[in-house]
Amino acid sequence: MLKIGEFSVLSQISIHMLRHYDEIGLLIPEHVDDFTGYRYYSECQLPIANKIQALKSMGLGLALIKEILAKYTSNDQLKDYLELHAVEQREKIANLQKQLNLIETTIVNLGHVSDIPLYSVALKKFPVHNVISIRGRIATPGNEAVLWKKLAKERESQKIQFANPPLNIAVFHDEGFKEYDLDVEIQQAVVGRYDDTEAMKFKKIEEITAATLTFKGQYGLLPEANEEIIRWITDNHYRLDGKRFNIYHVSPETEQSVEDMVTEVCFPVKPL
Repeated sequence: MLKIGEFSVLSQISIHMLRHYDEIGLLIPEHVDDFTGYRYYSECQLPIANKIQALKSMGLGLALIKEILAKYTSNDQLKDYLELHAVEQREKIANLQKQLNLIETTIVNLGHVSDIPLYSVALKKFPVHNVISIRGRIATPGNEAVLWKKLAKERESQKIQFANPPLNIAVFHDEGFKEYDLDVEIQQAVVGRYDDTEAMKFKKIEEITAATLTFKGQYGLLPEANEEIIRWITDNHYRLDGKRFNIYHVSPETEQSVEDMVTEVCFPVKPL
């Protein structure tokens, strides 16, 4: 039998911690003297003490270690558990690395001189939703209003209930950037199902993960916003996964001042 001090030296666990382990039922002494209250440990408990130290060094808490020692009594059982724990830890490390990349990217971007709030780049999930849409070619981005007027006319024949909050979306179908002759689809999020017309189509849009940047001001800031999102996507190890789109939260339809318009630029993405 070993006195608590001797066991402390051999196990390299402090006397204070050995007493604490006894109190929580993690490592109970082989014998406690009824008269003096002295704790005595067996040499056979040294492997258990070593296992506790090893599990602690892996970042496991005492309550979890106690559970592991009680449930996983064989090496094979412990191996299976630790393999699962390793997977969980790798996922945590990957998430922490993503967070660190975001922080470092934001630090760099905040050093740029820009009218765009770079720190507002965010990764968002847009849930499944229904839309009515019209797709057509327009000469320039400034001609997008033609499509919106056409959609407003096409929907007059049906009592359409719009989603709340409303989503007014423009999807850009061209490959790469174009200044002229644009293939654009405009969409409005709706509740329920509606019949197609000759020009207007009803669609179900599946869930989309997108890198987004929201800014306030004139549409002349759009090219800069696009560039900043592309930089963010590259720096944070994503790649494009669909057609870019804009959400017009405040548009000329409801706001006369171009400085008060609010636009969210969205690029569907997925990890590399």
